[in-house]
Amino acid sequence: MRFSTLLLTAGLLVGLPTLTRAQTFTDPGAYNNFIVSEQRAMLKKNLRYISKSAHSDNEKKVDAKRQDLIKQTELSLNKIGRLPAFQDDKGFKDQTTDAILALLKIYSEDYKAVDMLAATRTATVENMEQYFRLQEIAEAKLQVVNDSVDAAQHRFAQRHGMTLSEDPEGKRLAEYMRQVSEVNSYQHKVYLAQFRIEKATARLTDALSAQDPAAFEVARLQLMEDSKTATTELATITPFRGKDARYRDAARNLVKFYGSFAATQAAQMKPLMERKNQLTKAEADQMNAHINLYNTQNQKLAAAYNQAGNAFQATYIPVFND
Repeated sequence: MRFSTLLLTAGLLVGLPTLTRAQTFTDPGAYNNFIVSEQRAMLKKNLRYISKSAHSDNEKKVDAKRQDLIKQTELSLNKIGRLPAFQDDKGFKDQTTDAILALLKIYSEDYKAVDMLAATRTATVENMEQYFRLQEIAEAKLQVVNDSVDAAQHRFAQRHGMTLSEDPEGKRLAEYMRQVSEVNSYQHKVYLAQFRIEKATARLTDALSAQDPAAFEVARLQLMEDSKTATTELATITPFRGKDARYRDAARNLVKFYGSFAATQAAQMKPLMERKNQLTKAEADQMNAHINLYNTQNQKLAAAYNQAGNAFQATYIPVFND
């Protein structure tokens, strides 16, 4: 997802003008560059929002970045809206204006829905799926908007005998956006597969704390089923970019442990829980050994999984600083 950041190459292009009032351009390159400068201002705000979303769990700070993005988009819409057509060529300006209006709707409605769902995304697998789906829908809409502006810009350049080339700054921003989409798509698959076991795991530990063998058994069977589903999903995920499997493997190791524990140790714990007041010392020691194994391995593998996820984000979605 990106905006058009192409600059016209011509001998007369010596910088990007600023607009203090409705301005008339006589050079098509300067006219294009003015529109591109506003696109870039919006893009940078969008990248700050995306970067904050990727690297922060603070929902208020994330939404503050979204509000900054909306303000910048409204400002750019106002500037381009007051821009007259270039030599009666309304296509580029009108298409850009329509695109910015579409962006405002995406930022105000689609991304707002994403951020609102963030608070409840961990409630169910369905919520998490919807959360990721909304993100991907918003990204797809941004791409459609971008393509429409690109097409209008190329028509404008052709009509006025100009050549388009991508400048280094525009290329850098576009590459960041490309990485964001690529990483998000991959991480959504891994995270969602692992997330499938979260609820059954929580129910299992809750039942153990409550010494409720019936609830423990229900959670154990669910955890076995969910682990199988997660294992199947993770098996279809190839290493990122064909070589980096650390995040996927960390998720797979965690899921494998839960599935194995539910099938073996937890199965042995249920009858012991049912006789909790008549346990022999050997049986009590066995129960404690199962619990210690769970705590030790769960802590180790969960920490490795979280660390791998953070490293994956940090490696492939660097913090955006402009």
